[in-house]
Amino acid sequence: MKPKLSLSFQQEKNIYFVNDECEETLVIVCIKAGCGQEPSGKNGIAHLVEHICLSYRKYIPSSCNSSLIFNEIRSSGFTNYGQTILMFSFPSHMDNINMFHQILMIILSNAIITNKTFEISKLELLAECKQKGSQWYWQQELISFITNSQINELPVGKVDEIVQLQMKDAVTFIQNNYTNDNLALIYFTGLQVPEIISNLNQTIPCVDTVTPNSLNHHELGISYGVEQQKFNLSICRLEHPTNLKVVDFYYQQTYQSVNLKEKLTRMLFEIITKISIDEYVSVSPYANRCSDVSVKDKHVSAYFYYAVFTLTFISIDDTISTFAEDIAYYLKRLLITEEKLKASKESISPFLCEPEQPSRVELFQNISSHFFYGEPIHITCEHYNQLKELLDKIEVSDLMSYKNWILNAPCKIVIST
Repeated sequence: MKPKLSLSFQQEKNIYFVNDECEETLVIVCIKAGCGQEPSGKNGIAHLVEHICLSYRKYIPSSCNSSLIFNEIRSSGFTNYGQTILMFSFPSHMDNINMFHQILMIILSNAIITNKTFEISKLELLAECKQKGSQWYWQQELISFITNSQINELPVGKVDEIVQLQMKDAVTFIQNNYTNDNLALIYFTGLQVPEIISNLNQTIPCVDTVTPNSLNHHELGISYGVEQQKFNLSICRLEHPTNLKVVDFYYQQTYQSVNLKEKLTRMLFEIITKISIDEYVSVSPYANRCSDVSVKDKHVSAYFYYAVFTLTFISIDDTISTFAEDIAYYLKRLLITEEKLKASKESISPFLCEPEQPSRVELFQNISSHFFYGEPIHITCEHYNQLKELLDKIEVSDLMSYKNWILNAPCKIVIST
């Protein structure tokens, strides 16, 4: 059982601090740059730069204590559509904070790019392409299908284009994309925030910070269009890289920034539709073959934003395409009643009244969504108190308005087997 929520949170501009009293500090660097920001013919430069940024162990200036880099600080990262994530963890003391800030300065100043780090990172990237080729091919085919072939790049990059990349491409990519406006730092730590800020300002003067204030998210109300349109449905069959049997339903809309009430409305919609799909499957021929149903939202970019319904199966047969279409039409006709709304509120109310301490992964997902897409943050007791007050204000009309907005979008069904 998770402990009750007790963390504190502060923010100033693109610097976020979560005090969760853990013994280890985790700092996550978020950059608004991924494969979508790559120049033509250079698919893979974003991923290559990520590898270079994490190659600081191969670049140790005399001012750094190498034992700290090797023994204390651990790092990892990933590149996606429109974003790069670098993660650094280490025991919580200021010497390690200072060391991390020095590593960050080396990255932002382009000093991290040397012949050695470039060539080693390039070899790592090409090896990854070879090792995970089938996974990347599946992802590329999926993204191309759900974006109507408007996004064909891969986060990992294309081998023939990676081979042609040069050091100057990495230098230019960092100069153009690793900028103050494009970068956020998320600190999970038990250390004192003023000390961290002071050290950050001394080490990296270009990062503009002041003593942070409590987050006061400005909420903007929006209205969802309910214009009816002819149902647009298409299906793509792919070979899953790990042989999973999964059916995904993608409904694409242009993302609109939401406030806490609208985010809570979306959460209730996801609860209701998951229960409804579970009920539909339970009386179908696939009742004993569907192992999981999930509903979530997904960003590929600011324009390509999706509601995603995922069904995982133990086994399927030739009727799966028809069954998937039936579910899509069922969702289209779904009527959200007062009874369903009440049940969804009752299911979420205990969680809002006594929130549990989220994991760092959950906290990162929430905070990074705020940075990348403007999603409202809800991680403290104060935020959950706001959600409790808003819960009673959500009506069936709010749910139906959201449902009509998202499910009037074209439905792309991906069957992976």
